[in-house]
Amino acid sequence: MERFRWALKYEDIKIKDYVSLPQLRFGVQHYVNFYNTRRIHSALQYKTPDEVYFGICKPANRGKIKKKAFTPILL
Repeated sequence: MERFRWALKYEDIKIKDYVSLPQLRFGVQHYVNFYNTRRIHSALQYKTPDEVYFGICKPANRGKIKKKAFTPILL
Protein backbone atom coordinates (compact mmCIF):
# COMPACT_ATOMS: atom_id res chain seq x y z
CA MET A 1 0.00 0.00 0.00
CA GLU A 2 2.86 2.38 0.75
CA ARG A 3 4.28 1.80 -2.72
CA PHE A 4 0.92 2.57 -4.30
CA ARG A 5 0.61 5.79 -2.29
CA TRP A 6 4.09 6.84 -3.41
CA ALA A 7 3.24 6.12 -7.05
CA LEU A 8 -0.07 7.98 -6.82
CA LYS A 9 1.58 10.98 -5.19
CA TYR A 10 4.60 11.28 -7.47
CA GLU A 11 3.24 9.93 -10.76
CA ASP A 12 -0.09 11.74 -10.70
CA ILE A 13 -0.95 14.25 -7.98
CA LYS A 14 2.36 16.16 -7.89
CA ILE A 15 2.59 16.56 -11.67
CA LYS A 16 -0.99 17.64 -12.37
CA ASP A 17 -2.72 20.84 -11.41
CA TYR A 18 -5.93 19.75 -9.76
CA VAL A 19 -7.94 22.83 -8.87
CA SER A 20 -11.08 21.28 -7.38
CA LEU A 21 -12.05 18.27 -5.33
CA PRO A 22 -14.17 16.68 -8.12
CA GLN A 23 -11.24 17.07 -10.51
CA LEU A 24 -8.92 15.43 -7.97
CA ARG A 25 -11.35 12.55 -7.41
CA PHE A 26 -11.66 11.93 -11.14
CA GLY A 27 -7.88 12.08 -11.58
CA VAL A 28 -7.25 9.62 -8.74
CA GLN A 29 -9.89 7.23 -10.07
CA HIS A 30 -8.32 7.44 -13.52
CA TYR A 31 -4.86 6.76 -12.06
CA VAL A 32 -6.11 3.75 -10.06
CA ASN A 33 -7.56 2.32 -13.27
CA PHE A 34 -4.25 2.90 -15.08
CA TYR A 35 -2.25 1.44 -12.17
CA ASN A 36 -4.27 -1.78 -12.12
CA THR A 37 -4.79 -2.37 -15.83
CA ARG A 38 -1.83 -0.94 -17.77
CA ARG A 39 1.11 -0.20 -15.45
CA ILE A 40 3.47 -3.17 -15.20
CA HIS A 41 5.11 -3.98 -11.87
CA SER A 42 8.54 -5.52 -11.41
CA ALA A 43 7.41 -7.27 -8.21
CA LEU A 44 4.73 -9.04 -10.29
CA GLN A 45 7.22 -10.27 -12.92
CA TYR A 46 6.37 -7.31 -15.16
CA LYS A 47 2.65 -8.01 -15.26
CA THR A 48 -0.20 -5.72 -14.32
CA PRO A 49 -2.14 -6.34 -11.10
CA ASP A 50 -5.21 -7.27 -13.19
CA GLU A 51 -3.21 -9.85 -15.14
CA VAL A 52 -2.01 -11.45 -11.93
CA TYR A 53 -5.36 -11.31 -10.14
CA PHE A 54 -7.45 -12.56 -13.04
CA GLY A 55 -4.76 -14.89 -14.43
CA ILE A 56 -4.96 -13.57 -17.96
CA CYS A 57 -1.33 -12.83 -18.80
CA LYS A 58 -0.32 -14.63 -21.96
CA PRO A 59 2.26 -13.00 -24.25
CA ALA A 60 0.06 -13.50 -27.32
CA ASN A 61 -2.90 -11.82 -25.62
CA ARG A 62 -1.08 -8.88 -24.11
CA GLY A 63 -2.71 -5.70 -25.37
CA LYS A 64 -5.62 -7.58 -26.98
CA ILE A 65 -7.60 -8.16 -23.79
CA LYS A 66 -10.70 -6.05 -23.59
CA LYS A 67 -11.32 -4.75 -20.13
CA LYS A 68 -14.29 -2.93 -18.77
CA ALA A 69 -13.87 0.79 -18.78
CA PHE A 70 -13.62 2.32 -15.35
CA THR A 71 -16.62 4.48 -14.59
CA PRO A 72 -15.69 7.29 -12.22
CA ILE A 73 -18.05 8.25 -9.46
CA LEU A 74 -18.35 11.99 -9.15
CA LEU A 75 -19.95 13.23 -5.97
